[in-house]
Amino acid sequence: MKKLSVIPNLCIGCRECELMCSLKHYGVFTPGLSRIRVDYSAEEKSYEPAACMHCDEPACAEACPVEAMSRDERTGAMVIDDDTCTMCHQCAEACPYDAINIAPDGQALKCDLCGGEPVCVEFCSKRPEATGPTADNSEAATALVFTE
Repeated sequence: MKKLSVIPNLCIGCRECELMCSLKHYGVFTPGLSRIRVDYSAEEKSYEPAACMHCDEPACAEACPVEAMSRDERTGAMVIDDDTCTMCHQCAEACPYDAINIAPDGQALKCDLCGGEPVCVEFCSKRPEATGPTADNSEAATALVFTE
């Protein structure tokens, strides 16, 4: 099964992943509706995407009092059933990766791997070769990777 991986030292902070995610799911360019988030660390002077790791034993699903989360058998993604979710946000509090975002209307938002073809990976900008805040990037790799 494919997994979404984050390589934080390659993120350039363009936030294109947030924009494309919100466009894919809601039809608008609004980072507040994104299921991925790019955080900036002033201490490390770097950007880091925060996205669901679709854990084998997800703390978010265990914390949900109404069992609104389940694993998509085809993609392996942990997904939220919006009709069942009561917006209590216990899943967001339980996530060890701080990867569940809360929309302005209170809806819990988390990566669903876009049904197996994550748009964040497709549009992740490549850091130029031989540059990086903490490492060279000789292959002009991206910060988001979707691999086996």
